[in-house]
Amino acid sequence: MRQLLLRGVTVAVVLGLALTGSQVFAQKAVLAGDTRPYFASTPHPYPVGNESRPVVWSDTIKSDGATFLRIHFVNFDLAPGDFVTIHGPKGEIHRYEAKGPRGTGEFWSFSTDGDTATVKLHGGKAMGSGYTIDRIGHGTLPSEGAGPTEGPTPEVICGTDGRKHVACYTTPPKSTWNPIARLLFVNDVDGFQYVCTGSLVTAPNANTLMTNNHCIDTQSETNSLQARFNYQKKNCNGNQFETVSNYNGGTFLITSPIVGGLDYTLLTLLGSPEATWGEMTPTTLKPAPGSLMHFPQHPGGFEKKLGRFEDKPQTTRCTVYSIDQTFCTSSPTCNPTQANTQFNYGCDSQGGSSGSPILTDAANRVWGLHHLGGITSCSNAATHMNLICNHAGAGNLTCASN
Repeated sequence: MRQLLLRGVTVAVVLGLALTGSQVFAQKAVLAGDTRPYFASTPHPYPVGNESRPVVWSDTIKSDGATFLRIHFVNFDLAPGDFVTIHGPKGEIHRYEAKGPRGTGEFWSFSTDGDTATVKLHGGKAMGSGYTIDRIGHGTLPSEGAGPTEGPTPEVICGTDGRKHVACYTTPPKSTWNPIARLLFVNDVDGFQYVCTGSLVTAPNANTLMTNNHCIDTQSETNSLQARFNYQKKNCNGNQFETVSNYNGGTFLITSPIVGGLDYTLLTLLGSPEATWGEMTPTTLKPAPGSLMHFPQHPGGFEKKLGRFEDKPQTTRCTVYSIDQTFCTSSPTCNPTQANTQFNYGCDSQGGSSGSPILTDAANRVWGLHHLGGITSCSNAATHMNLICNHAGAGNLTCASN
């Protein structure tokens, strides 16, 4: 037995064993790093450049031991035509202009791998105010391609791990899972960084994303969100990755708590991710016990994998075990969810899989929202989608009836 700290909650983890009901817990967001005070600033106003001096200011940010860095800007205000680029040691470049993504002058940058990042202000159009950096996000997740550690972390891999990279499947094709994103955000309560999974879903509000309440439950956490799409391998057994696309969180729409609730959150993303990555359709049709299912996810905050089989030899398909259940959310104290709201399955998962959609076998409808691990007989659980559809209402979610 070991102790595992998950978003400020310590739970007992029994490795390699099926869990009893008293050991059920919410599958928490995975800790991805902390945030730290840091100060750097341009002059206010910053100098005007020219063709021979297009970069008028530069700051190099270093945080020893970090596996990735994010930068928190305040008072970000550039002249029209000017822009800031953030450069990572592996060639990543992120660009920001005007008053940042939300037009407020305050935002978290997208992450760059490694412990060093360079901020460059490209000026020359006019005299602008500049920027101030007041915090950095010190990442602790291994870098891209390291992959999650083998074995149950926590122990919601039942038997052997049946998940494979999405590129290993041709039916349905890997593009089916394009609406799934790895979520990186800063928690309001402790100021730490965490990762979960989310998916674009059909809704009246453009670019609506669905995840768990126990991942994101406020507008400020939405503001800190970096949703990474296409984070997956190019080939089943290769080491090359697809080119990712990142999007900022937009508007926090509606939520329901995990204790006594449905454990979901709907929010929008800035930009137009659904135009590129598509969306999934929730359904009010409930699964029947024995129904075949799919479980796309970002386990441990790493590249996208698909749960379609329960075992490594790929002989036992993932199925729905039982429906209309009431499970607890933590150990050793049982905090009940809303009664009769869940269904369970043996498809493997891991911390960071929170917020993943549970899909019909044809993979074209969302049956539920994954949120619990370690259910009796070593299974995982999701909230029934028909209940989320009803609670969110037609103004927030567009659900099919088939």
